[in-house]
Amino acid sequence: MRTRAAIEDCEIHMQSTGTYGTEIEAYLTQHILVLLCADVQQEIYKMLDERATLAGDEEIRRFVSASGEKILRSVNKGDIAAFMELFGAHVKEKFNALLEDSDVTIYSIAVGNRHKVAHRQGAQVSFREVKRATDAASKLLVAVRTALHFGKDGTSA
Repeated sequence: MRTRAAIEDCEIHMQSTGTYGTEIEAYLTQHILVLLCADVQQEIYKMLDERATLAGDEEIRRFVSASGEKILRSVNKGDIAAFMELFGAHVKEKFNALLEDSDVTIYSIAVGNRHKVAHRQGAQVSFREVKRATDAASKLLVAVRTALHFGKDGTSA
């Protein structure tokens, strides 16, 4: 994910310039929030494309991938869960079961702050919080991948 690379680059910069706790940290953190949400969305699209490939029909794969990009427009946890449910209630249930409430909370706060950055005056979020949200997003993506490959019979697709 681009997010991890940006975090590493920003940490190096802030350490070398002593800009932790300044407006520079705030600007960099807000930028990373935007990257995080974009990365999550792109990763889900990629997983959807991989799952659709299993059908062995290129036209179906293209249709599923294009439809997914039109349907999943937000990466808040509720929208992702609703998207998972389009594959069946068992997929949504598996997705939800794989997530810890604390990770969902951390991730949801980050997504909410991303919306504040994009549509309002910005957000007050620390660099450390964004790092924790990135870890939570990684867990969420593992849950998406696992759920997309979870069959009704409890086996992987």
